[in-house]
Amino acid sequence: ALIPGFTLTENLALRNAGERRGLLDWRELREATIGVIRDFDVRAAGPDALARTLSGGNQQRFVLGRELSDNPALLVLENPTHGLDVKAAAAVHQRMRAARNAGIGIVFYSTDLDELADLSDRVVVVSAGGIAFATPGRNAIGRLLLGDASAEHAVD
Repeated sequence: ALIPGFTLTENLALRNAGERRGLLDWRELREATIGVIRDFDVRAAGPDALARTLSGGNQQRFVLGRELSDNPALLVLENPTHGLDVKAAAAVHQRMRAARNAGIGIVFYSTDLDELADLSDRVVVVSAGGIAFATPGRNAIGRLLLGDASAEHAVD
């Protein structure tokens, strides 16, 4: 989601890159980057910091801020908190909930069962060549992941 050797401003410019035409307004992009850094509590030296100088949690918050900066209709995430410490993961979860509450659709894949159970409104489990639906709950999701078809639509 980031190019490590690019500055944060350059990485922010990647958002919707295929849709833009003409010259980039680097001053506007720099200001937008400062806004993401501020609004998403990204610990960075500034908009000219290289992405590789940020910790994993700060990289995650920056990417989430970049992607949410123009209120998309849909946000697709893969393992949104993988490798993050508890505080950074909680911040990402809070942002996901806020986006959902603002009407943004979120589809996410996670290997963290607790994350799935805590954040999901609907859960789809793909296992053994089949698709099953689970009520968001640790036990129902876990049973489906283990191949227990009776857990489909089960309530924890």
